[in-house]
Amino acid sequence: MRDWLKGVRVLDLTRLLPGPYATLLLADLGAEVIKVEEPRVGDPVRRVPPFVGGRSARFEALNRNKKSLTLDLKQPEGRAVFYKLVERCDVVVEGFRPGVARRLGIDDERLRAVNPRLVYCSISGYGQRSPYRDHVGHDVNYVARAGLLSLTGRSEPVIPGVPVADLAGATLAALSIVSALLARERSPSRDREGCHLDVSLTDAVISWLALHLAETLATGRAVRPDEQVLTGAFPCYALYETRDGRWLAVGALEEKFWRRLCEALGVPEFSAHQFDAQRRDEIFARLRGIFRSKTLEEWLRQLEPTEVPVAPVLHLNEVAQDEHVQERGLLAPPGIAFPVRIFPGEGGEDRPAPALGEHTRSVLEELGYSPEEIDELRAKGVV
Repeated sequence: MRDWLKGVRVLDLTRLLPGPYATLLLADLGAEVIKVEEPRVGDPVRRVPPFVGGRSARFEALNRNKKSLTLDLKQPEGRAVFYKLVERCDVVVEGFRPGVARRLGIDDERLRAVNPRLVYCSISGYGQRSPYRDHVGHDVNYVARAGLLSLTGRSEPVIPGVPVADLAGATLAALSIVSALLARERSPSRDREGCHLDVSLTDAVISWLALHLAETLATGRAVRPDEQVLTGAFPCYALYETRDGRWLAVGALEEKFWRRLCEALGVPEFSAHQFDAQRRDEIFARLRGIFRSKTLEEWLRQLEPTEVPVAPVLHLNEVAQDEHVQERGLLAPPGIAFPVRIFPGEGGEDRPAPALGEHTRSVLEELGYSPEEIDELRAKGVV
């Protein structure tokens, strides 16, 4: 945990994956993130297995370095507490379906009337302004509409192994929030007003397809996965099964690497046919046969000294033990540490994810509520 965003207070109204991952990045950089959760219920991920010590490992991984405040925003008293918090915060992040925040009275317009300096970030599948804004959806729907699924698989689309839209959108949201805060501080305006960030998970995926869309717009034809080098259409950049049933990833994209690979495999005659569509099937068949002749470990020992780009396809339990992960300090059980090493020096200790409502009393006391008032709010189910 770093202290670069120390003094920045974030109210996190999100749950599940996209919003919590975005605010996790902010928390890891030192922001004070207050996770506002529904009383007695909280973020649904709290109830998702597996559990370690009675706590969801997934929730713990997404919510370290945060505080938890329970608050019923449907009650007037709950909104009153929230407005007081907004007066003292820099950022609000919400992941409701478009229109829900307005119905609750916590939309951008209402909250920026309370605090004009507020950076308000909305994260949704299609954005606040879209003909699809009211469509329900999950990651698979967003990557489908963005065109990503048309680039996976061969004869039929394949769902990616990670929720691409959720993570791409979350990262874009965190970047945009930090940029908006910087712009606010640099503004010559005396008021230094904030802004409303409208993050669409679908748009985030489309932005990742910039090169593919550039090709499509230039040629007028859709990009096909079986024609793309980076999706395994040619033997130089592909996955190969080994004798022990494992897989080797080969990335001999540059001519020099392809030549070295052909020489190492004893097929130098293929060097001149790296992107030869006419001989592609022939070369694939030959290389697949060669790679099945040895185990994964044997191929790694043989090929790594030749400086051909190869890597084993690891299972996640193997990743956790990998020397790269250990050296980089990426593991912060039950999750992953902030994935950028910062020199000189590292930050302070990470704090575990909070229990539901763990910081409710301390946050309310900071706002000026007396112990009696807090007890009354609790009795009414507001907190």
